[in-house]
Amino acid sequence: MSISKRHHYIPQFLIKRFADEDNMLFLYDKEKGSFSREKRSPKSVFFEMNRNALDFGGVPNDNLEKLYAELDTRFSRDLTEIVTSKNITEEGLISLLVMASSLKWRLPVNDRLFNEKDNQYTYDKLPISIKAVNDDGSQNNDAIDHLLSSEIFSSMKRLIFPFLPFYDNAAITSENLLKLHQNSYLHANDKIISILGDSPLIESNSSNIEEFGNFILPLGNKETFICSDSGNKKVNSIAFYLNKDLAMFHQAKKYVVCRDKDHLVTIINEYHTLQRRGQINLIHEYIFRFV
Repeated sequence: MSISKRHHYIPQFLIKRFADEDNMLFLYDKEKGSFSREKRSPKSVFFEMNRNALDFGGVPNDNLEKLYAELDTRFSRDLTEIVTSKNITEEGLISLLVMASSLKWRLPVNDRLFNEKDNQYTYDKLPISIKAVNDDGSQNNDAIDHLLSSEIFSSMKRLIFPFLPFYDNAAITSENLLKLHQNSYLHANDKIISILGDSPLIESNSSNIEEFGNFILPLGNKETFICSDSGNKKVNSIAFYLNKDLAMFHQAKKYVVCRDKDHLVTIINEYHTLQRRGQINLIHEYIFRFV
């Protein structure tokens, strides 16, 4: 039985929202400092071969990738409904928050952070319960210990960590949900073009995984999902759009895409200008002042 091999760390439905009318994108390689010769489809960018494949007793398994596919189907449906209706219900908001949080742990750029938190968040610190019983009904501690020390359990934390900000002492609280609802909103501007990089979640503090800090996640060329404790719930400066793209380019480890090559070239040139002036730090410093 064949299994999937091309595993996207940014969902294809999200990449498509940045593509042009022909569903194509210009691809820029930061390491090489050059564009690809041909435009790329969403299928051919932001993936790694066998990234989510697991080993089950010597047999490769893509169940983790299948779980991501199921989540992506739900996220895509909810995002389409939100953008079409221009209204975010509580259920839709939670879906967007889980999407943003789960995306964080799919990204290769965050693998080092994941390994650090994997070691820190042992089974007893997670809001989950695992049971294994013997034929006589007693608990099989050996089986549980074997699972907890396996690569499978470690990999599954990529699906557990996204839910930690909703919990307080292992329970989902209405206070946390209310705070998230008060701080989150969808911003749209039909007059802009946006770029997408391989590290698309712009965070004020990426190391705290138990709380949603301030973050910005572009959801397409025109829409941006914003979580900010400023209380404004609006973009208060046109400078936000340039700064957003500069932050996206700065965070990207290797690849950046855009439907418009000229726009991406403009962002690259602006970034290099800031680099020459020693002002790269201003990008992240200022972006959250605009929301």
